[in-house]
Amino acid sequence: MLQFEHVSLAYGSQQILDDLCFQIPDGQMTVLIGPSGCGKTTTLKMINRLIEPTSGKIYLDGEDIATKDKVDLRRHIGYVIQQIGLFPNMTVAQNICVVPTLLKYSKEECDRIARQLLEMVNLPYEQYAHKYPSEMSGGQQQRIGILRALAASPPIVLMDEPFSALDPMTRRSLQQEVRNLQQKLHKTIVFVTHDMEEALDLADMIVFMDHGKILQMAPPEEMLAHPATGQIQDFLGKFIQTNSPNDLTAADFMRTGVYAVSANRGINECISKMQRHNVDTLLVVDDQGKYQGTVSIADIRLTGHVVKTIQPLIRCNTPTVHAQDNAKDCFDQLISSGAPYLVVLGDEEQVAGIITKTSMASAMAEQLWG
Repeated sequence: MLQFEHVSLAYGSQQILDDLCFQIPDGQMTVLIGPSGCGKTTTLKMINRLIEPTSGKIYLDGEDIATKDKVDLRRHIGYVIQQIGLFPNMTVAQNICVVPTLLKYSKEECDRIARQLLEMVNLPYEQYAHKYPSEMSGGQQQRIGILRALAASPPIVLMDEPFSALDPMTRRSLQQEVRNLQQKLHKTIVFVTHDMEEALDLADMIVFMDHGKILQMAPPEEMLAHPATGQIQDFLGKFIQTNSPNDLTAADFMRTGVYAVSANRGINECISKMQRHNVDTLLVVDDQGKYQGTVSIADIRLTGHVVKTIQPLIRCNTPTVHAQDNAKDCFDQLISSGAPYLVVLGDEEQVAGIITKTSMASAMAEQLWG
């Protein structure tokens, strides 16, 4: 188990980390995430003592890491960075077994480790073991960097944005491979990223940091359901669960800003309004704003010359729904009625908007894809 107890770091008056207290159980993938400068990489580097805290203690399996020799500590902690750092004059097998060699493993044991790890990431030993880094793609080199971190079977592996320089397809493939390796080998991995999608895909536990503090530490499901702050909610963005289809109402799909006119208005005034707004129908309301029906340019052309107001021309054949009605029921009604739109009414029977096939499609796209 990895444990931080009241760990802080300050450079002069500048507080970098502020009283970090958390635990990472064995065999768990924990992802540190947050805006640039939040302290996530600094926190990671404290685990292998690349950076020392100003105060507080860090324990690995109950032992204070400050009491251990730095070199020995680092040989028992895997470390993967974005720049990979493979030795160009060593073969793939030699790169993988750098730490086992330093720990005096036999040649036979090193060969066994290299063969086993290469097979785990679908890089056949006979084909790749004797290649040099320059003969491999960026994604393959990063795979070797990950295998090197695992070669001596360290209890914990640190990964500092290892995939950020890779193309999306390679990155996605490596994410899945790391997750598979972590589960097969039951390794404790601390992973730093700025990408929330990567965090949600990989993490058993997400630690969200800002200004050197932990704002929330939670499994992905809990963080999605209950983000602790607006900043975390912004980071989660499109991944936050939207309303289920059963919860959506007419109000979620209607088009507002429709054109209404009072029932006592004159014919010419209504024609002028239709022309200005490029519509062929107006919704009609009474003096209290309650919906009465519709009036169309076609009806005005037929009989508008014999009446003074639109009152006699009002039709009530357009289907109506209410703002809180179920969206699916409204959609079914729109399709089955054959009407060009539905009129959406509020609690006081006032016009709230209309639902058209276009507004329905646009709103569904918004719900699905943002």
